[in-house]
Amino acid sequence: MEILFNKNLPDASEVLEVLGINDADININHIWQHLRTASRKVMKIIGEDNYQLAFDKYEDGDLEDEFCSMARYAIALDAFRNYAPLTDLAFTSQGRSFRNDEHNRVPWEWQIDKSDAALEKSYYDIVNELIIFIMENDMEQSDFMQQFTGLFVFSLDEFQKYVNINDSYLLYYKLGPSLKLFEQREIINRTGARFSEFKENKTTYIYTLIQNCCVYFAMADGIKKLSVQLFPEGAMKGEKKNKKAATGYDIEASVLYYNNELNNLLIDLENEVKKLTLRPIKVRSNKFDENDGFVTL
Repeated sequence: MEILFNKNLPDASEVLEVLGINDADININHIWQHLRTASRKVMKIIGEDNYQLAFDKYEDGDLEDEFCSMARYAIALDAFRNYAPLTDLAFTSQGRSFRNDEHNRVPWEWQIDKSDAALEKSYYDIVNELIIFIMENDMEQSDFMQQFTGLFVFSLDEFQKYVNINDSYLLYYKLGPSLKLFEQREIINRTGARFSEFKENKTTYIYTLIQNCCVYFAMADGIKKLSVQLFPEGAMKGEKKNKKAATGYDIEASVLYYNNELNNLLIDLENEVKKLTLRPIKVRSNKFDENDGFVTL
């Protein structure tokens, strides 16, 4: 696989030029496999053709190209955030230990947690910027960006009618499997043969109810499965913790909130579907006239 960094350099000066946070004297071989793994992840998100465009710019020495520089930053950031925790401890003949000297102090655990969270959030932000760049410049969209078209919640704008996720395309795409799962497991069961009819009629109340249900399920499911750093603060319930804590997110409370709202919405949906499926009962007339044949006692 072609990487947007030079393996033949003796140090990590290229990574330093991109990130500006690491020591240049780190051996490039120590982080190379992390760069390779990060490159595969980015390529899957933006697509092989777009990745190749970034690599061509790198090969030509056009490091100022906006798309190339963003791709390199995302790759370097992801590689470094996964490499750094491995260096927190030294593996010695006496076991694992901290390395420390007069110029470097060992950070507190909460400082490491905050640093890890900041690196991870920054990585998600730059990947989201890559996706936006592709869309704004009419570049070829990857399979990752297209695999969930045709759903009730078919775009980020539709999703954000119900929950604001700070225009994060990355989060929306990562929630795609949850959206699809909910349609297949819950919506089809509740709508039956009218599933396609409801999906086509986008102006109905039932359609908006289904969308709302899908979004709330995806949020509850995603919070349990994905990193909390993907979610904006406004979409999560807060937790009273020490100011030194890396996150103030209360995962259990957030999941409970979305599940409770979802249950109420599902009741509303079932009631609306029942209204459409109820058949009026024709009342037979009991009135007789002189020409009717009947028996009297």
